[in-house]
Amino acid sequence: MDTGVNFELMTEKLTAYQISRAVDISTELAQSIIDKKVDVAELDNETVAKLRILNDKLMN
Repeated sequence: MDTGVNFELMTEKLTAYQISRAVDISTELAQSIIDKKVDVAELDNETVAKLRILNDKLMN
């Protein structure tokens, strides 16, 4: 499933802590996603939607 989230771009600009605060997930989960231990596609729809919005804001 393509989530449309570019984590490479996101992690160039934000830390795991910043991502966690922006999308209301734990810092540990954000770091696990960054480290590719957790796939974004495994997350709930609300979190994926928040990640897409954050990604869109970073791209503009």
